[in-house]
Amino acid sequence: MIINYQYVDNMIIVPSSDLRNRYSELTDEYLSKGEPIYLTKNGCGHAVLISIDEYERLRRDSMIRKIEEGIRDAKEGRVMSIEESMEAVKKELGL
Repeated sequence: MIINYQYVDNMIIVPSSDLRNRYSELTDEYLSKGEPIYLTKNGCGHAVLISIDEYERLRRDSMIRKIEEGIRDAKEGRVMSIEESMEAVKKELGL
């Protein structure tokens, strides 16, 4: 079992050097339980490591929210033609 790591909001905080040196042990211990690993670099937050299952769930949930938002926009009349859309893109890009 891994000890001496700090927990914050159900995330284990690990220096990135420990991940490099103890990858299998850390991922087996924490990711297998669905716990994200919060990585620090020089004592500051650097990245979060999550399992592939959690990553795919987050992407799926994000896509569902975007589809639902698009449906709401269409129902409320917040739509534009392809031509209007192309003009908006060109304007945004400064073309």
